[in-house]
Parts: sequence; C-alpha cells; structure tokens
Amino acid sequence: MRLSIRMRLTLWNASVLALVLGTFAFAGWVTLTSTLQQRTDAAVRESALVVAGAIRAERSAAYARGDVEEVRGATEQAVLRELRVGDLEVFIADEGAQLMAARQPGPSRTRIDETVLLPDEVRALMRDIVQTRAVEIADERRVALGSVRMRGIEWRAGVTRLAPMAQDPGEPALLVTVLHSLEDNRLLLRAVRNTLLLAIPLALLASVIAGYALARRSLAPLDAMTTRTASITAADLDDRLPVVNPHDELGRLAQIMNGLLGRVGDAFRTQRQFVADASHELRTPIAIIRGEADVTLRRSTRDESEYREALHVIREESVRLSRIVDDLFLLARVDAGNPIGEHREVALTELVATAARSVRSLAESRGVTLQVSDAGAGDVRVHGDRVLLHRLVLNLLDNALKHAPSGSTVHVRVEATDQRVQIDVQDEGPGVPVALRDRLFERFVHGASSQPADGASGHGGGAGLGLSIAQAIAHAHGGHIDLRPSTDRSTGACFCVSLPRLASVSGELV
Repeated sequence: MRLSIRMRLTLWNASVLALVLGTFAFAGWVTLTSTLQQRTDAAVRESALVVAGAIRAERSAAYARGDVEEVRGATEQAVLRELRVGDLEVFIADEGAQLMAARQPGPSRTRIDETVLLPDEVRALMRDIVQTRAVEIADERRVALGSVRMRGIEWRAGVTRLAPMAQDPGEPALLVTVLHSLEDNRLLLRAVRNTLLLAIPLALLASVIAGYALARRSLAPLDAMTTRTASITAADLDDRLPVVNPHDELGRLAQIMNGLLGRVGDAFRTQRQFVADASHELRTPIAIIRGEADVTLRRSTRDESEYREALHVIREESVRLSRIVDDLFLLARVDAGNPIGEHREVALTELVATAARSVRSLAESRGVTLQVSDAGAGDVRVHGDRVLLHRLVLNLLDNALKHAPSGSTVHVRVEATDQRVQIDVQDEGPGVPVALRDRLFERFVHGASSQPADGASGHGGGAGLGLSIAQAIAHAHGGHIDLRPSTDRSTGACFCVSLPRLASVSGELV
C-alpha cells in the first residue's frame, strides 16, 4: 500500500494505542471480575459463619438459663431478622427431612410454619452439598461455596453445618445457607463494559484525528522542503531550504541539505570556472597554431626558413597544448576517485636528487642556485608511483624557480621521522600574496613570476595547474602539501610535502 508518512504514522499510533487500550481493558476487566468474585465469596463465607456463630451463642445462653424449648425458635427468628439486609438472604434448615426458612413463635415449640418453605433451588443446592461435600462442611469453621439461579437472578451461596449442642444430642444439625445476589455485580460489570466499548472507540477516533493533525503539523516543514527542493535548479543553487526548528530532526535535515546545496553550488561554480579557465588556456595555443598556419598559407611561396620557423612555433604550442590536456586528464581522474599510477617502493631521497638535477640547467639559465640537502635523513623510502612523485617535485621546483629572483637560492630539504617524510622547497622570491593564499592550490591560479616565461624549457607551462597537480599527487599518496612562511627570511615561500614513510624492514607503511 502506498500510504503517506503522515498516514502511516497515524495508523501506527492508532494501532499502538488500540493495543494498549485493549490490553488495559482486558486486564481491568479480569481484575474487576476477580475482585468482585473474591469480595462476594468473602461476604458469603463471613455471613454464614456469623449466622452460625450467633445461633450457637443463643443456644448456649438458652441452655444456661434452662428455657431451651421456649427460646430456641424466637432466637433463630431474631437472628434471621437481624441479618436479612441488603442483598443477603439467609436460610436455615435441619439436615434431615424437615426444611424451613425460619421458625415462627407459636403455641407448639416443635411446629414448623409450613407457609415458609425453602425455595426448590436452595433445597437442591443444600442436598447437593450434603451429598458431595459432606467432608468439607463437617468442619463448622468451613463454608462450602456454590452458585444458584433463583427468581431469574444469579446468587452466590455459602453453606455451613451447625452441629447439635452436646447438652441436647437429639437436636438435628442445621444447615445455614447465605445467598448473595450477583445482580449488582452484573450491573456494575455491564456498566463498565458499556463504558469501555464506548470510550475505547472514542479514544481511538480522537487519537487518529489528533495523530493525523500532529503528523501533518510535524511534517509540514518536510512538505515545504520538498516544494522548495523541487523548485531549485542549476541556475539558482544559492537558494536554501527553510529551517523552522534547527534542533529537531527535520531542522538538522534541512541544514544538511543546505550544506549539500552549498557544496553542489561550489562544485558547479568550480566546474564553470574550470571550463572557462581551460577554454581560455586552450584557446591561446590553438589561436597561435591557427594564426601561424594562416600566415604561412596566405602567400603562395615562402622560403624554407620561414616554413621551418612557422613549424617550430606550431610544434612548441602543440607541446604546450598536449601538456595542458595531459594535466587536465590527470586532474579529471583524481576528481573521479580513480587510482592513478602504480604504487611501489620508491627511494625518495634519490628521487628528489634526480629531480633537482633535471632543473639545474634551467636554474643556471635564470641565475638561481639550487641547494639540496637530506638533513641526515639517509635512505628514505615511500610507497607510491615514481613517475608521479617525480612530477610532484618537478612542479614544486619549477614553481620556486619562476618566483626566485636572479642571484637567489632555492633550498630543497628532505627530513624524516619514524612515520612521515617531509620535503621542503623554499625560495627567496616575493612570497605568496595574501589574496592568493587560500586559492593557491586551485586550478588555473597564476601568481606573479620573477622570471620571464620560458616556453621551451619544458617545465611549468604557465597554465596554473602545477600546484594543483602536485597537491592531487600528494593526496593520492596519502599526503598533503602546505604553504608555510619562511623561517629564516622575511620573504619567499616554503612548500612542505608530507608523505607516509615506508618502513625499511617490514616493507609496510608505518
């Protein structure tokens, strides 16, 4: 079933409430029924024992006075008249053939008033108890309980046996029967049942209405978020979702969605800027290549030297164009999360020395001294791709040589600890402007150079991708590059590469 969240919450709440109310009603019904039953049994049992005790006390008093025959019937009638109150009815009968409800005082002490007879239902109950539960009622302290239906009403009955007095063994034993009407219990249970049958549906209906209203009110921010999210396009990624309560779940969700929209907006802006910058960088060499070709083909005849010069320019721009395309391809693979290079054990100290030798001629042509030291690091090894790590060091050296003034020195140091390896490339140039420090490792970001561009050198390229590629290579090897201020000079920039070190014994990353 395709139900909305608010409807599912409402139905779930109503189901739980129905289960709780049903369980409570059933438990309450069982408890009330059991309590009423226990109270009725206790009342019947205590009343039977009280009546039997009263008759026994009166008989004892009569025997003590010596007027047993004259007082016996009046005593029994007085006891009955005193205890027949409320919903209790008391019947007394001898255990033999003579059954009576009460003795009436009259001329004959032994005459039974035949107008007062035991009901058939009570007589049958007494007979059944005498026949089947004689042992139980033989003890005068015990009362046999039973149920009987009389005059259309259910009664709870208690029967106890009153043995004859020792002074008069010829007197028959009496059966004292106390009946307690269950009509009041039935009416009470019916009222409780009707109340439950009316109250539970009303409570469920109120729960459904209140639960639906509460769910609708609680999920209203979600509807607003859905509507606003559906209206957001790539053209208005700066729009944000409303945050009604920032401390509840929907508020936190809205904040997370706003953060996601911000990151998506930044990614879109970065992509647009990247495309624009890439187009700008690619347009220059393409325009030069096309211009040289147009100029060369404009005249029908040219000297060989002119053709060679035009082809040389086209070749240099093609190399520059190829280098930009390769850099963009590498950055695209990094952005896609694809692994780059083949990681193996690499001697980092040797690799830095090799990279320094590769740019030494370029440094000499620009009047810059290149100084390399390992600071006692010795044979330091890392796990990575040798070609990519070589390119990382070359990009940092090329960047330092671009900004190092003539006559200055570029310092390259390799330091190692038990877990990390650090490569510092420091120049004595003007340093990084404050406005560029936060964007230094972004793509196509150019800084002011202290040296003229050298397109034929094969290093740098002037596209503003060198530091971005170096940072991407460092991240691919579990490291990072930081820009730190010069420690012993007021000017210049120091780029610090930190990489995880490879243990020389185990051959595993520390």
